[in-house]
Amino acid sequence: MKILNLHGFMGEADNKNYKALCEIISPDDIISPQLKYMETSPTELLEQLSDMLDSDDFIFVGQSLGGWYADKLSRKFRRPCILTNPCYYPHELELIAASGIPVEFLEQYRDMSVSTQNERAYTLCSDGDTVLPDNYKNCQKLSEQVIGVHGSHSTIEDIGEHISELLTQINNDRLLLFLGRGSAFADEHNSAFFVEDNELVLIDCPATSYQKVKKMNLEQYDNIYILVTHTHGDHSGGVGTMLQYVWFASHMKKKVTIVAPSAEVRDDLLLLLMRIEGCEAEWFNIVTADELNRKWFAEAVPTTHVKPLEGKCYGYHLNIHGNNVVYTGDTATLEPFKPLLKRGSFLYTEAAYYKSEVHLYLKEMLPEFIKLSDSGVHVYLMHLDVECEIKNLIEGTYLRLAELY
Repeated sequence: MKILNLHGFMGEADNKNYKALCEIISPDDIISPQLKYMETSPTELLEQLSDMLDSDDFIFVGQSLGGWYADKLSRKFRRPCILTNPCYYPHELELIAASGIPVEFLEQYRDMSVSTQNERAYTLCSDGDTVLPDNYKNCQKLSEQVIGVHGSHSTIEDIGEHISELLTQINNDRLLLFLGRGSAFADEHNSAFFVEDNELVLIDCPATSYQKVKKMNLEQYDNIYILVTHTHGDHSGGVGTMLQYVWFASHMKKKVTIVAPSAEVRDDLLLLLMRIEGCEAEWFNIVTADELNRKWFAEAVPTTHVKPLEGKCYGYHLNIHGNNVVYTGDTATLEPFKPLLKRGSFLYTEAAYYKSEVHLYLKEMLPEFIKLSDSGVHVYLMHLDVECEIKNLIEGTYLRLAELY
């Protein structure tokens, strides 16, 4: 992980954020350029900053006007950002407008400023900020997570502790990254991935996820696995295409290994892949969960979902980067997974706004999820049917939506 640190309008490269970061991570992993805001247009400066990135593992940190740029880079590269008293609307700030900055720069700031929320933004907003005195509401409009802190515009009390806590939160949120977190009728179906020991591990592969995975540099991974929870199309519909793509795109050097949670599901998957999709046996490997020997894998966990697939629906118990991870898959009950949870565990659980017999109804499950969270379990919600309503239901709690890739 590297940091690109961006100072404010009248700031310096070695600002307080930079000094705090140097106490947390190696200075060798921090890029903190001196920015020429008065001489460089926003579009040109964004290009310059983009060219500084030598990997896809950056976190952007921005103070004041630097926060405006950090937010833009976060959206462009789909990476997290930490913003401290960010100036979201530079063209409206008198300090900038009256500085003699070229008018065309102000017009670019006006045209490029947005009012949509950045789910990857983590914001610190000072209670004693006289430069941006009413900034908290703007931060709430544009950042997924806003924390009120003590301090002035450029001096936040205990800034190092706050940034360290946010970096930990970012690492937690990105333990599993989701290619989609919607339920069956959503535009992007539920599917996640992680990388361990240079192996790419997908949990389910609907067609909507395949479209994203194929844009990754798949050649860099030693092995590719797909853990299948069950055979509904919104979970397995892209498996056949995925294994074909990897086989032929790698010029027949690399196979996908499909992990079926049971022998019965393995047979169903073979029917789907061989008899219906017309795949060749040499294009892939298929194993059952009890045959899989990987340090990141613990077990497949049988659960209850729909009657036609009775006995064929599973979640997974995993060990990702040394963390205890429980992934429910589609389930009508949390009971099989509770014994696996302990303080510090990560629970990825489905949550439905509409009540049914085959999914976890959030209004009923909310007290239990909050209790788990209070006990030290990190709870992330996935397989969402009405995302905006679910966001409203969990507002003010420590429950989070699963992090999108």
